[in-house]
Amino acid sequence: MSLSAQARERDVRGAGVVTAALLSALLFSAGVKLPLLLPLSTLAPLPLTLHRLMRGAFSGLSSAVLAGLLVASAFSGEWALRYAFYIAIPALLLGGQMARGRGLRRGCLLAFLWLASVIGVQLIAAGPELGTGLVRDMEQSSRGFLEGMRSKGLPPERVDEMAEQLDTMRTVTQVVYPAMLLITGALVVLANAALLRAYLVRRDPGWLDGGEFESLSWPLPMAVAFVLSGALVVFPPLKSVAYNGLLLVSFFFALQGLAVVVFYAHRLAAPPFLRAAVVVLVLVNPWAPQLLALLGLFDTWFDFRKWAEPPQPADGRS
Repeated sequence: MSLSAQARERDVRGAGVVTAALLSALLFSAGVKLPLLLPLSTLAPLPLTLHRLMRGAFSGLSSAVLAGLLVASAFSGEWALRYAFYIAIPALLLGGQMARGRGLRRGCLLAFLWLASVIGVQLIAAGPELGTGLVRDMEQSSRGFLEGMRSKGLPPERVDEMAEQLDTMRTVTQVVYPAMLLITGALVVLANAALLRAYLVRRDPGWLDGGEFESLSWPLPMAVAFVLSGALVVFPPLKSVAYNGLLLVSFFFALQGLAVVVFYAHRLAAPPFLRAAVVVLVLVNPWAPQLLALLGLFDTWFDFRKWAEPPQPADGRS
């Protein structure tokens, strides 16, 4: 390679570092500045993951460090640490596992385990304060929401009904906020993995390993944990732990149920947009979480996906 070509490659790589850092820092900062844009913050890992995958470990780390410095200069060192722990490190773990050929699912698992560890440390250090803060934020948001509904002329009985539902949600949150935080971390990882996969399918499918998500299946001990969590609900001293365990395990079984739906949707004799529409219709159903969790739970024993496999050829035939 000539010196001029090497210089151009360094310039391109340097520009990629800056671009990935700027995009990630801007997405993260949008949610910090405006709570309404908080969903954008959950997409902040994606530019770093893509850059790590395409440009290597050193370049990915450089973009993560630069993004952290940008966040620190815009806000504070505390926010930069939050960015590092909740955005940068999971992004690099996901991209690093894919770059090593270990697959998207393995990358998601490591990224989630990292987030779960960080959230677990927070819960141990300041568990009750986290729950109180969540409930307080929900109360403030619900108060503004209900006032807006009244100002728009919604009937008082309907507003009272919505207020009662929000009160129930706050009461539930006071008990299961640990599981809610862990599920939120898992959803952030899944959202970025889904967007990463969609990008790679169109641009560079060689990084992908077929339908990894379609084959998702939890081992039998997960079903045992589900049954035990449900049984422990009847013991008052362990009721809080049981509810958190039940919610968390149900979420994982809902993922397995969704994998079953995606497996069959991809095998429909229909255009891609119709297959995607089937999955969307399942997800928008109000009872989707419960139905998918039950589907995933029973799939542990019945293995619904094997019914769609082609029959084995008879002995002596090709």
